[in-house]
Amino acid sequence: MKTYISVVLCLVMLFTFVGTVSAVKPEGTGAVEVAWNLSGDVMPVPPYGSIDIPGSDTASKLIVNQPSGNTVLTITAVINGLTPNTIYTVYPSKAWVPMTYWPGLFPGQSTFTFLTDEYGSASWHMNLQNEDFVGPGTYQLSFWINNGLTILISDNFDVIVE
Repeated sequence: MKTYISVVLCLVMLFTFVGTVSAVKPEGTGAVEVAWNLSGDVMPVPPYGSIDIPGSDTASKLIVNQPSGNTVLTITAVINGLTPNTIYTVYPSKAWVPMTYWPGLFPGQSTFTFLTDEYGSASWHMNLQNEDFVGPGTYQLSFWINNGLTILISDNFDVIVE
């Protein structure tokens, strides 16, 4: 009888913890990897493409996450293959259309910089809140990395604000 109660108690605890771990986020949330593009691959040449660094697009990652909770959007970039010990500017931008020009900053956002290490690598992180958007809706953003001229342009990605 003691063994039976122990087994039942263990099963109840197991299903309780498994149920907690397997909980899913609301629809439309979760982390996705957004591709980077060399500027000359998606925009008019010149001026785009003149200082692109081949391979930096595929060596770099942009992770976009819409977590549950107060943060609407968490963005993490891991950049590789750029020029070592160099300052780059990031432009949080509106969605772009191929073979046109830069669409402008996403409303309410400012540029910021990062410094690559001796291997040409760097990372940066940012959070956007509800206040960073004009209201509920679906927004499209992209990120542009520039060093005098644009080098990398992320694919457009959607952000759902409720």
